[in-house]
Amino acid sequence: MRTLLAPTEDFIKLERTTLDADVSAGSSVTLVLKNNGGIAENTFIVIGREGSEKAELQKVNQLVVLGTDVRVATLLFAHKKGEPITVYRYDKRKFYGALTANGAYTELTGDGSPVAIQVDDPQGTLLEYSASSYTYFKATYYNSVSLLETDASDSQAVLADESARYTSLYAIRVQAGLTNNPYIDDGRIERKRMQAENEINSSLFRIYTLPLATIPPLVQRICELLAAGYIDFEEYGPDGQGVKWLGEARGILKSLRDGVQFLIATDGTEFTRNTSDGRGIVGYPDEVDDHSGPAQFFKMGQKF
Repeated sequence: MRTLLAPTEDFIKLERTTLDADVSAGSSVTLVLKNNGGIAENTFIVIGREGSEKAELQKVNQLVVLGTDVRVATLLFAHKKGEPITVYRYDKRKFYGALTANGAYTELTGDGSPVAIQVDDPQGTLLEYSASSYTYFKATYYNSVSLLETDASDSQAVLADESARYTSLYAIRVQAGLTNNPYIDDGRIERKRMQAENEINSSLFRIYTLPLATIPPLVQRICELLAAGYIDFEEYGPDGQGVKWLGEARGILKSLRDGVQFLIATDGTEFTRNTSDGRGIVGYPDEVDDHSGPAQFFKMGQKF
């Protein structure tokens, strides 16, 4: 099973306001806002802080008169005065799969597409793909009232098994202090995540069998430090935190290569080690060298 993740981008967000009174959960709930400009019947609004567990995406289900009130059909949680309200252009994500990056994409309806945008998850909207037919994936935005959908050709094709990635885009944003920075988009963070994963793999391939069966927290931490470090160094140079984060991550990788640290699975055992000849010395030197020379001996100070 593959876990597909579609981060929510800022361009779908429109007007913003706040609650002007506490409100309880229930049906046909009236919300009192600071102002309701830009909100109309059948508009989708996020009540609460995006990414928090009580944030919810609801549809305005009554004609809106200019002022402060709007009504939603259902409110799942109670919310307090001052909580943010954000208008969304779309309420769902559609997921598509294809055999090649530029091939014909088919919607993954059998796996639950379209999916309601998960505003309570800071990482984005998830869909679990249970089949194995497709290799490349795309996600679009969809408005279930107007039936408008963004163009799939504008979406980036990805090898989107998020469960096999070393960390999430959101975790990298947190490490880099970019959770509220709209100027560094997910595309740039994804490129740095790929770069970090490649650096990790190049360090581990002589030691452990790749790909790793599961992603241990240590590898997740290394990836967060590397990807955030790349971005921070590009933005701030040696005066930022990037040098420190890169040094910390590469120090852990060196400890793994040197055998000071090990990758441990959830069952407490070490991950499978690579036994191929490509990982370097796998035994003692032969008594006679490859050219039938004199006997070989270990000596103090030798490095292998």
